Amino acid sequence: MAQRLFPGFETDCDASPDLILLRNSVLSVDWSSTPAGSIADWPTEVRSTVRTALRAASPIAVLIGREGIVVCNSAAREMFGDAFDVAQGRSILDVLPIARQFFRAMIDESFRARTVRYRDHPIKLSRNGIQQSCWFNLGLSPIVDDEGRPSGTLLVASETTDHVRTRKSLNVIRQRMDIALEAGGIVGTWDYDLTTRKVAIDGALAQRYGVSQTDARNGVPIEVLIRNVYPEDRAQMLSVIDGAVSSATTIRAKFRAISKKANLNWYVAFGRPRHDDQGRITSLAGILVDVTAESEAVAALEQSNLRFDTLIEAIPQIVWSTDQDGNHDYFNKRWIEFTGIPAAAIKPDVWTQLVHPDDWDRVDQTWKRSLATGATYDIDYRFRYRDGTFRWLRVIAMPMRDSRGAILRWYGTSTDIEEAKQLQAERELVTHELGHRIKNLFALVNGLVGLSAREEPHLMPLTRQLRSRLEALHMAHDLVLKRPDAAGCSLKQLLSVLLAAYLPSNNDRVSINGSDAFLKSAASKSVALVFHELATNAVKYGAFKAEEGRLVITVDVSAEWIDVNWEETFRNTAAEGKPAGGFGSHLVQSIVERQFRGKIEQRQSDDGWTIHVRLPRSLCPDVTPA
Repeated sequence: MAQRLFPGFETDCDASPDLILLRNSVLSVDWSSTPAGSIADWPTEVRSTVRTALRAASPIAVLIGREGIVVCNSAAREMFGDAFDVAQGRSILDVLPIARQFFRAMIDESFRARTVRYRDHPIKLSRNGIQQSCWFNLGLSPIVDDEGRPSGTLLVASETTDHVRTRKSLNVIRQRMDIALEAGGIVGTWDYDLTTRKVAIDGALAQRYGVSQTDARNGVPIEVLIRNVYPEDRAQMLSVIDGAVSSATTIRAKFRAISKKANLNWYVAFGRPRHDDQGRITSLAGILVDVTAESEAVAALEQSNLRFDTLIEAIPQIVWSTDQDGNHDYFNKRWIEFTGIPAAAIKPDVWTQLVHPDDWDRVDQTWKRSLATGATYDIDYRFRYRDGTFRWLRVIAMPMRDSRGAILRWYGTSTDIEEAKQLQAERELVTHELGHRIKNLFALVNGLVGLSAREEPHLMPLTRQLRSRLEALHMAHDLVLKRPDAAGCSLKQLLSVLLAAYLPSNNDRVSINGSDAFLKSAASKSVALVFHELATNAVKYGAFKAEEGRLVITVDVSAEWIDVNWEETFRNTAAEGKPAGGFGSHLVQSIVERQFRGKIEQRQSDDGWTIHVRLPRSLCPDVTPA
């Protein structure tokens, strides 16, 4: 019966190999044993439809009868997947059992003489042995005779899997864009059409300036929108726009604008021209950053799907990221500006070659510890600049975690602090010189005391005591002027050294109780200044001035705080009370509350006063030296 289905096929010299294979596969089916019956018994309209379908280039299947017996062309392989080789002559309900319910309903609709269409309909297929979700545009039409009676269903398919996946990816990119815009303080985006002279703006920006959503989408004449710009800045804005159009350059303009609520805000507009196929500028597109309360960002806007990268380029620091194992996979353009290394030459480990050799071991250990523990990476080190010199960087990185707490990526910034380091070195030099001069001063005083003792031998006991106290006072000054790179110290030892200058040989007037805390080297200098000031006040006004005065210091260390209770007992008269508001008091309060973010409180009574100093536990290192 081949001539009924493939008339003239035997003499068709142009028949393709695929068509030959298809003919053989169709005719190899024992159709008489199927619910469709033999080919000769098929209705004329079914045979005619099958002949057309088999030669079609698009995926087409004829589903015969209510059982949906399949006759399909070669292109239908993408619709059936691995099941294509066994599809001919079988019910589509058995060929694609996972879609049985769907096709059963569609065949029933067809036999009601109804045509149905589906857009991006999902179907699970097996392709090359792998189950995967695919999407199709489907059209199912009834095959009817001259009386309009259905005898089968024509199924035409067009795969849209790539389009669906592309749309999903674009939605993800759009969501990331929205998050980036909100997190970066960007108040809106704009698109200026040079032909219509209209500016389209996003919803948030439109709401701020009282523009309807419809006008925002369709565009507002630039002459109308410019009225929101502060009068003195309007001419400058128009000049910047005209300059960008004439020279095809990027836009960066700072200006003031008045919102619907009459608020005056400072903005920086960033943008770039866009071109048509002939290279002509057709529009300008960009972002608007509110810099009233934030730092200015420097960036240029590329295409809409690159806005997230544009936001990163607006940050003045080097921005970088790594995978969960610490392999660097991104540097922004600030990296190229700093190192002079072009993007094409950047490799995951290139940064390791630029760290100063003297800093490498410390950097390597700190980075590995952060990768292992997830702790914030916070370190200063020297990094090679593009001219071959080394400059100090402050590098901070934090991990991004999933909902279960597992580290997915690391994001970090590197800030050039070379000038700050130079200023710190200058301060240390001044501090060292000051310490040297104070040391010479103490030596001079000690020499004068010794000279006086030789002239008055009977004052020798007093001289020895005075020299001892001067030496203790010298040690206290050394603590106050401690270099930041020196080792830290015990809080109790620090208190003992500071108080030694003011104590007699029997120091039962002073008691230091409680637990101890080891302070970081960077913090010990400021802590020494605080308690040195309290000790000198005790000499001038408090327990050390009074003959019977006592000082009890109690230290309590908890998980978050170091609490020091400084209690002076003496006869506290109104005339002799400690004056408030002096330089020393302001110094102590500034160090404790502003520098350390701690707290200091004082209570006075007739029996003396109590000073409570609360310091954060972060002043202690993670590991206390043995």
